Amino acid sequence: MNELSTDIKADYSLRARIAGIVILALILLLVVSLWRIQLIQGSEYIDQAHSNRTRFIRLPAARGKIVDIQGRDLARNTPSFVFSVIPGKLHNSSEIVRKLSAPLGTTEEKLRTVLDKAASGPKFMSHVIKRNLSLEEVSLIKSKLVETPGASLEVKPVRTYPEKETLCHIIGSLGEISADELTKGAAQGYHIGDLIGKSGLEREYEAYLRGEDGWEQLEIDAKGRQLRSPAGKSPKQGADLVLTVDAKFQKFCEDIFYQSAGSIVALEPDTGRILAMVSKPGFDLNLFSSGISERNWKELNTDALHPLENRAIRGLYSPASTFKLVPAFAALQDKIVGPQWKVTCKGELDLSGQIFRCWNQYGHGAVGMRRAIVESCDTYFYELGLKLGPDRISKYAALFGFGIPTGISPQELPGLLPTPAWKARTYGDIWKDGETVTLSIGQGYLTATPLQIAVMTAALANGGKVLRPAIVRRTVARDGNILFEHEPVVRWTIPMGSGVLAELERAMADVVSDKRGTGKKARIPGINVHAKTGTSQVIRAKKRTKDDDQIPYHERTHAIFIAYVNDMPKKIAVAVVVEHGGGGGLNAAPLARKVIAEYYGMPDPGESPQP
Repeated sequence: MNELSTDIKADYSLRARIAGIVILALILLLVVSLWRIQLIQGSEYIDQAHSNRTRFIRLPAARGKIVDIQGRDLARNTPSFVFSVIPGKLHNSSEIVRKLSAPLGTTEEKLRTVLDKAASGPKFMSHVIKRNLSLEEVSLIKSKLVETPGASLEVKPVRTYPEKETLCHIIGSLGEISADELTKGAAQGYHIGDLIGKSGLEREYEAYLRGEDGWEQLEIDAKGRQLRSPAGKSPKQGADLVLTVDAKFQKFCEDIFYQSAGSIVALEPDTGRILAMVSKPGFDLNLFSSGISERNWKELNTDALHPLENRAIRGLYSPASTFKLVPAFAALQDKIVGPQWKVTCKGELDLSGQIFRCWNQYGHGAVGMRRAIVESCDTYFYELGLKLGPDRISKYAALFGFGIPTGISPQELPGLLPTPAWKARTYGDIWKDGETVTLSIGQGYLTATPLQIAVMTAALANGGKVLRPAIVRRTVARDGNILFEHEPVVRWTIPMGSGVLAELERAMADVVSDKRGTGKKARIPGINVHAKTGTSQVIRAKKRTKDDDQIPYHERTHAIFIAYVNDMPKKIAVAVVVEHGGGGGLNAAPLARKVIAEYYGMPDPGESPQP
């Protein structure tokens, strides 16, 4: 019995020692854990505790306005209802999807995708789900938002465009920041869901327009109630852009362009400042204000006339007979021929068996330079081009700005100025005389934008200065401080001998005033309009056809017309391109006449009778 008692006592003693060791180990483990928490991870947990009672709220900056030269709003911010969520406060996103997909006008799948995207960003930042809600949508959403934490209706500024389609390609549009843009712009303070300039001035002047966001620090209690706002920084509104155009004049130019597609560019010859820049067809910028619908986006992208394309700076056309002024200038400047040098036009040129027609199938007879410009004789310039050679023509074309970006926008196209070296490099083939012939009348490989054609026109009007065109007159900060003021930039001056430009000016004046001039439809009594017509072939015609109705629309010629007035206090240079519009003198010249008459505050005289 004593032995059993002894064994039991020994067993209890062993257990007690083991229990003591375990307890001691647990105490040591607890001490180590407390040491780690307090000394090593203490700051981390302090930060977490602080974040649980502190929120930093982003205060987005109001975007700067875009206004015309008279101060009229072209792009502004308008208060509008938006539906937003704070992912960190959403208790049940599935409930949001079920309740609000219909009132928001979307499917459950699409709304779930949007909410998932918001949840991938900052948890306690407000993420806009839908902008520019109608009153009906607001009413429906309100009825569904009862006891739905993390979701709310807010009033926020939405970008609106009061002139709708006017200057749509110039102003451009906003869109939600893409993943690529967010990666590049994170350092500049962009966040998921932000709107950013996608095209036009909204894109090019994003840094000026967007402003600087502010922030507010909020302290909250355990129930999420706001206690106080100990710190913060007010947002700084973006700068305003003041354009060089007058919106009324721009709208006039847009309204008179009744044809399906084309462009009008008007600028001041001495400054390069744009007076009007039309690209037709256009679109209502407000379609993009709240995020363009799939249906509208598809309509714009599938439209055969490409309304989203800014034809003024990206449309490429053969300048046709408006280009004839370049070889004429080259010939006089380099003294290859004089103004009295004549060619006999019989309606065509036979070049080693290849026939190149003049637009006048009966021929112009013996013509010198002035009459060749006035009546736009092709045969004269075929012969002149062969005398000059392609390299000389291209040299002077480059001096007038062909084949070179104007510098107005990174989005513009440079056009194409062909040379024998270019052809050898591109096609591995030699240049042929037939290509010189077509180059001399502004056809063949040569292409240019309407703005480049207008720059050439301005250089003829101002004595040879090639200016960088400008559409922004100044940028103005919210406090009135001028951040940028446009000053004319002369890129280079075309060298010219005495009397060279005067000879061309006399001929261009007669294009309008002479009874045989191809530009007589641009005549305005009391105003000395200098002009040149052009009819740009889209495909080489197999036979002569007078009736455009017999030709498929996309095979019809483009109507081109340039004009300037440089002997009045206000000067203007104009280029008009009517896509598939037929003859330049017939369909583009009347538009230029209307533009010039409006610019000088005169009623349109219509088509004056021949003297």
